[in-house]
Amino acid sequence: MAFSILLDEQVIAALAGSVAILREANDPDVLDLEHAIRSHRIGILKQRAILGAAGIDV
Repeated sequence: MAFSILLDEQVIAALAGSVAILREANDPDVLDLEHAIRSHRIGILKQRAILGAAGIDV
């Protein structure tokens, strides 16, 4: 589970870099991508909180 969360965080970091490039190019879909990234980051935080409350160190 911890590996999955770490992998998710790496993917989100890569996507965030791509979004920065798209934002500079004035891509019209960048807002949708930013929303998806924010939603996924919130999901990761929730997973960490739930696992932490269960005593599982991530």
